Amino acid sequence: MRKINEIIVHCSATRPSWMADKGIEEKRDEIKRWHVVDNGWRDIGYHYLIDRDGQTTRGRALEDQGAHTQGHNANSIGVCLIGGHGSSVNDEFLANFTDEQDQALRVLIDSLQTRFPSIKKVSGHNDYTAAKACPGFKVARWMAGKPAAKHLMASTTIQASAAQLGGSAAGVWGAVTQLEGTDRTLALAFIGIIVLASLWIARERIKKWLMGVQ
Repeated sequence: MRKINEIIVHCSATRPSWMADKGIEEKRDEIKRWHVVDNGWRDIGYHYLIDRDGQTTRGRALEDQGAHTQGHNANSIGVCLIGGHGSSVNDEFLANFTDEQDQALRVLIDSLQTRFPSIKKVSGHNDYTAAKACPGFKVARWMAGKPAAKHLMASTTIQASAAQLGGSAAGVWGAVTQLEGTDRTLALAFIGIIVLASLWIARERIKKWLMGVQ
């Protein structure tokens, strides 16, 4: 495994509407096509990509040097935020990206720094290339805006799962309180099924999220 001591943030420089009906894996594959077919590279240049809904996916393998910041690829991890078309170096994060991306990027950075304690620096592409606005904000200023996410429950994906679980159980319980006797017993059994199904959905979402950051 190569030595990793830095995370460098980028953007795809695409409009918010770009491939809006597609998932992050399809967007990753299209960016990979740009890099491989158009640029002649052997793989996508980034190691991670974060979609506008906060979903995160892997790009190039972490053990492989990326192709995202000339002169700074050997010991860094490249992360690409989907969006950023027309952005400038002095924009605020939310001028071009979403709250979900904000949270997902903080969670990813925290996870990578935990996995690789040698990571002491988080930068933006524009910190190394004056002609580039990418990623469309100053990373150091953005990093200072909020504390890094320290708990898994900070993940937007997991919060959504918890909300779904709570909402399903609360709705069914409200109906059960109006029943009596056998009907109430059957309804309680039904609640058990709903809760188990919701827990399974939450588990699958958590597994998918973890696969994206590990």
